[in-house]
Amino acid sequence: MRIISIDDFPLSRLGLIAILEQEEEFEFVGQASSVMEALDVIRRSEPDIIILDLVLKDESGLDILSETKKQGYECKWVVLTASFNSEDFRRASDLGIDGYILKDAMPEEIVSAIRLVSKGRKYYDPAIMELIMKQSKIEVVDLLTPREHEVLRALGTGLTNKDIAQQLFISECTVKKHVSQVLAKLGFSGRTQAALYAKVL
Repeated sequence: MRIISIDDFPLSRLGLIAILEQEEEFEFVGQASSVMEALDVIRRSEPDIIILDLVLKDESGLDILSETKKQGYECKWVVLTASFNSEDFRRASDLGIDGYILKDAMPEEIVSAIRLVSKGRKYYDPAIMELIMKQSKIEVVDLLTPREHEVLRALGTGLTNKDIAQQLFISECTVKKHVSQVLAKLGFSGRTQAALYAKVL
């Protein structure tokens, strides 16, 4: 697989090259530190995989991805970045990246990730995925009213509707309505799913 490294720090590029060149299936065919330089290297070398940082001094590495896609280049894209930011990940993901690796990953993790991408699979760093999942849970729960949130937490403890009614000093009929609202808002088919979800909040 022909690889290009795009990073504005020479040490980062050289470190990546040193790691991947130990693997027979990878061949480095170019490197760049800016958007214009990267576009020129990509045009000349036609890589299979492009590994880029999100921040290139005052430029965005994702601009390279957008431009090459417009020009019809077919290759795999892997972000290698220090950014532990969910918005950065979402922007990169929306543009169709194949991999997202944090720079604090171990060398063997980086090799494994690039190898997976080279075989047509996706790889997203577990740390960034855990962050995304936590934030998604918070966003979803924000859809609930305070009372619905109380009902959801009660479901998580295994209480029946009657028990919840007694605990919250409301009627059992009102509890049923709240449970229905919780299930509808969270997209669950039954109270068991809601109860399991509530346990991991």
